Amino acid sequence: MIMTAPRQAFNRGVSELQKKAVAAARGISKSDEICFYVVPVSPVVATLSYHKIGSPPLDGWLTWNYISSAEFSSQLEWFHKRGWQFLSAEALLDALNGNGHLPAKSVLITFDDAYESLLENALPILKRFSAPAAVFAPTQFVGITNLFDHGVEPLERIADWNTLAAFEEAGISVESHGYSHRGFSSLSSLEIQQELEFSKEAIRKNLGKDSRMFAFPYGDFGADKATMDSVIRRAGYDVAFLYGGGTFELGQTLSPLFLPRLAMGTGVNLDELINESPSV
Repeated sequence: MIMTAPRQAFNRGVSELQKKAVAAARGISKSDEICFYVVPVSPVVATLSYHKIGSPPLDGWLTWNYISSAEFSSQLEWFHKRGWQFLSAEALLDALNGNGHLPAKSVLITFDDAYESLLENALPILKRFSAPAAVFAPTQFVGITNLFDHGVEPLERIADWNTLAAFEEAGISVESHGYSHRGFSSLSSLEIQQELEFSKEAIRKNLGKDSRMFAFPYGDFGADKATMDSVIRRAGYDVAFLYGGGTFELGQTLSPLFLPRLAMGTGVNLDELINESPSV
């Protein structure tokens, strides 16, 4: 069961007729003789999906996925000034499993592909804001480069297992991004199962942890949500993320295996992005 934040009064300065009309429409009851009507406050979660912080390599080129350290810092400052609380992967997992409360506005920072450059370009900024994060690693490419994006993105080194262990020690939870970084629409049922299981086992073997979060490569979960839901659960994941979408409310009847993330790239206008999300 998902736990929500405490209730809050909304009736001050409202006439009794207005109170009754709103209460009847929302199915809200009186809380005491003073006629305070209350409504559950569902925590809002914004999951940010980044790829690369910093500049491309000298032989590369700039793409939308590259965000400068200054812009990344400015984006975290935007959330900090507006009262959003930075969230750890573990805290979100606990809340989704009914084992804890979240602040009214929470931000989970995630990084896809686990680039080595995050250690130098993102970690100091995260520390400055006391912000935990999660990084999703395609385990076949750990310690190599992003060959899966060859010709689309500059080739850049993906963190090796020692660096991923350093991420863990610094409060960045290492989670699964599949084994070969292929979209699920192009895979057979057996291949999908292998993507989920092989990556989970690699993280367990090299980091000694059980990855409970998964991020679909390219946000591609295949054609059948119902089937995918069952397959992911059997593989031992509690949460899976899409790529794209808006914020979500913890109290929504929303599958934890298809959670939205806000795609973050250079030039993103957070005022527009968050205001466009219906949950905020």
